[in-house]
Amino acid sequence: MPDNQRGTGKIKVQDKRRAAGNSSAAQASVASEEPAAVPSEEPAVEIEETVIAEPDYLDDLRRLQADFDNYRKRVARDQMAVATRASGRLIEKILPALDNFEAALAHGEGGPGIEMVYKQLRATLEEEGVKEIPAQDVRFDPNVHEAFEAFEDESVDEPMSARVLRRGYMIHDRVLRPAMVSVARPIEAPEPDIAEG
Repeated sequence: MPDNQRGTGKIKVQDKRRAAGNSSAAQASVASEEPAAVPSEEPAVEIEETVIAEPDYLDDLRRLQADFDNYRKRVARDQMAVATRASGRLIEKILPALDNFEAALAHGEGGPGIEMVYKQLRATLEEEGVKEIPAQDVRFDPNVHEAFEAFEDESVDEPMSARVLRRGYMIHDRVLRPAMVSVARPIEAPEPDIAEG
């Protein structure tokens, strides 16, 4: 068997359209496959309508992009608020332990190891955005101070926190725990007796 006939058979392909020559059937089939180019006014009208409607689509697109951008910012802000609340709840649970560290150190108990752990805990809380509420000798603010007791003091013109009984803390702008204070208030002038006449 010669090499060109081994395992491969030659297939003859013939285009019947060309083989038929100029037959009318072949011409009709070719003509039916190609669309006729007929000039029309309708496409020009459609183009004009599209050009006129384009600014509306662009305005809609801009509004949609702005809405999506606002949505993305709102979701990010909400996620940050949820994370802040969650960390705030955890820190609120840690504050009593911090109070116990302070009490132990105030009584001279624990030694340098306890003091080192206390400082590390305070530094970690500060890194998370926790700040101590100023409470010693400042004007009493019921938003951040909790009055444990009040007494009259002639040296003050307005209610002042005189002594801190328990420290208060904030995370970012949210109060975790108000500072518990003794409040010194000005002496009230006695009301004059008005005799009924």
